[in-house]
Amino acid sequence: MSRTVLELVKIKITGDITSMISFMRGRNAKGKTFNVGTALIIGVIIIAFAFMMVFSFGMATVMGFQMLTQQCGWLYFPMAFVSSSVFSFIGTVFAAQSYLYDAKDNELLLSMPIKPSDVLYSRMIALYLLNFVYTNLLFIPVGVAHALLFKYSVITFIYFLLSMFLIPLLVTALSSIFGYFIGRLAKLIPNKNVLTVIIGFLTIGIMAFLVINFGNIISVLMNEIDRVAEWTQEHLHLLYWYGLATNRHYSSYYAVSYWGILPILALTAAIVFAVSLYLSRHFTTIVTRKTAMKKKVYVKKPSKKTNIQLSLIKKEVGYFLSMPSYVMNAGMSTIMAFLLGLSILLRGSVIVEWLPTFFPDASSNLIGLAIGSTLALSCTLNDVTAPTISLEGKTIWILKSTPLNPMKVFFAKALLAPLVSLPGVFFTTITSAITLDLRPADVVFILFIPILACLFSGFLGVCVNLKLPRFDWTNEITVIKQSLSVIFTLLLSTFFTAIPFVLAIVPSAYLDDFSSVWAYGICIIYFALLVGLELFFLATDGKKIWEEL
Repeated sequence: MSRTVLELVKIKITGDITSMISFMRGRNAKGKTFNVGTALIIGVIIIAFAFMMVFSFGMATVMGFQMLTQQCGWLYFPMAFVSSSVFSFIGTVFAAQSYLYDAKDNELLLSMPIKPSDVLYSRMIALYLLNFVYTNLLFIPVGVAHALLFKYSVITFIYFLLSMFLIPLLVTALSSIFGYFIGRLAKLIPNKNVLTVIIGFLTIGIMAFLVINFGNIISVLMNEIDRVAEWTQEHLHLLYWYGLATNRHYSSYYAVSYWGILPILALTAAIVFAVSLYLSRHFTTIVTRKTAMKKKVYVKKPSKKTNIQLSLIKKEVGYFLSMPSYVMNAGMSTIMAFLLGLSILLRGSVIVEWLPTFFPDASSNLIGLAIGSTLALSCTLNDVTAPTISLEGKTIWILKSTPLNPMKVFFAKALLAPLVSLPGVFFTTITSAITLDLRPADVVFILFIPILACLFSGFLGVCVNLKLPRFDWTNEITVIKQSLSVIFTLLLSTFFTAIPFVLAIVPSAYLDDFSSVWAYGICIIYFALLVGLELFFLATDGKKIWEEL
């Protein structure tokens, strides 16, 4: 490996870490100290990693015990190999496209006296390190569980360590080549943004289905573990030999017992060599290829004078819809609202029967408040406005140089939240009115209260982003997913949205004289006051902050 490759890897990793820390520390942070936001983000990451590893250890222990009972312990590491490979591949196959082929500095590096293969290998090493983290979130707990359940030996430990580095290598090669074909396919599709959003939501739906039915899947797998072992032994010989090598006491053959890992090592080496050779020879062509696109024919149309506020709103909506990553990360709660409406349409009677379990003395009027509060909480998770100011980037001066009242800009950005959430709100309101025995007033409030809650979260996102903007990003996804503005907006909107419904639902359920009208009144007044405070902040301090950006 050349020194140039190592230097490029170092630059890539230090750049990513520096960028992440910069976003976590905030706009005005100085020195190397971390603030509360940094500690919060690091804490969340550590908790997520710990939960993933504990969950993996628990599942590995359960499955390993079942394999031990069924006398097929050799299947333990092959299943871990496949599971961690699939998990890592799903997590990095789309990242491979941006890591290798769509990096913004590809053309800059290729214009320097640096071999294209060195640029490619440095990116693949960075991708390998990412895969190493993904893989071993599952594989390390699996190894610990194996040591507690099975007979352990030095050769098993050596093969375990070898597998820790082998699996990410295989996944890196596969994700690199699949990422290349995904990128080629995306460029051939005219409306690739729409397709990306559809594929993204389908993937999320499949993952949600697997999570919901995870218990049933594991139960079936445990009951059929002997059939899985038999099928693996008959059809997947490489994994079978790998399993015998990592659990030697299941094999009486010396060669298979010690050297059964060599075939899978050879296959991995062949795949890595073939992928690296092909990509290194065609890397320059891949990253500089321009896909032929049909030229748009200009059609002369009369210009129309439009309202300034309406134009600003159209700009925000258009920018939101033009970025699949923005839609999937910030607009997911709209899908949740649709799912709520669909569940009411299909299983509305279950909701009516379920409510008295928690509130035995509650009247049926509480159903409308419960649905409205759930819908409001769902919609306020649409953090579409939290990154809107940061997304202006270094071109924000264009917007500031226009003779516009900043409040018009703030309104346009804040109204994006209810506009994104309205389809789900309308759908759930209609299904509730059709399926449930609700009064007309309940139907009105199921529609009205979530809209107020969306206005609150929309203006909250603008207020927080004014205080915590970031303009030195190189990729929009950074401010959409990783900025402090988004995190604080989600936490604050969830907390403040839950308060009025707790104050309204509990008295409605247990106090005879507390009608649902009072409950609705509490929610309306509460959100109206919050929106009023946000508008006051934007009209005073918000304008000053805007001028200083």
